[in-house]
Amino acid sequence: MQNEPESNKEQLAYQRIMQLIHEDAYPVGSRLPSERRLAEKLGTSRNTLRGAMRQLQAHGVVEIRSGSGNYVISKEIPLPLVSQMSDAQHRASLGEVMEVRFLVEPVIGMHAAEMATPADIEGLEACLMRMSRASIDNIHEQMIREDKHFRKLLAQGGKNRLMVLLHEGIASQENATILGRQLPENDKASLFAGYVGIFNAVQHRQTEQTCKGIRNHILRQCRLMMARESVEMPATIVDALRHMKRNPNDDEEKQDAEAAAGSRL
Repeated sequence: MQNEPESNKEQLAYQRIMQLIHEDAYPVGSRLPSERRLAEKLGTSRNTLRGAMRQLQAHGVVEIRSGSGNYVISKEIPLPLVSQMSDAQHRASLGEVMEVRFLVEPVIGMHAAEMATPADIEGLEACLMRMSRASIDNIHEQMIREDKHFRKLLAQGGKNRLMVLLHEGIASQENATILGRQLPENDKASLFAGYVGIFNAVQHRQTEQTCKGIRNHILRQCRLMMARESVEMPATIVDALRHMKRNPNDDEEKQDAEAAAGSRL
């Protein structure tokens, strides 16, 4: 592998790890060997292995837990589209990512509100509690992880594998987010209240309320990105924000969610 481009080396390491997982050398739920041991086993460098692990995490095959290790969470082989979306050559802008989220995630949430099991609801609530602690402690990286996990749980709650893969493709594009920034307390409270409102709507099987809650939650993040980071948003987002400003009642979920957050957490 000495003269190969680093991307090729990472792909070979990726494929070898996938092979080992499918051969049940590392079953779902197991912890992978340490970085040093696995790199030695594959005959590659630790830097190459890290790149392969990032790809595997983006595809929903492994979960990288800081301070704990790398864990196998799925044996599913990602669809070509999802693989392509995680490729740096196909990297979308943050505005494009938020536009796709705005168009897709409310529908995913509606399915979760219809189909989620009690175990799915428990998983969402546990994620919400971890998110609350991360927000209070200003652990921004954990906030980002829990946000993606919360959205993945919603996709899984809809019991549609393609929705899960679509979520993973979108999440693989997110190399920047407002959650990774230091925000004023009122903005943090508002964003967290949005998660609580979404959770309550899913828990009570309120499909329309879930759809609206996710829609407005994404728009509030976009508004913060535009105001604080000067992120350029597509016309779809800009028009939706103008409509929200003209129709304050469209953002009533925010008030309901904030009240819920105050009473629950």
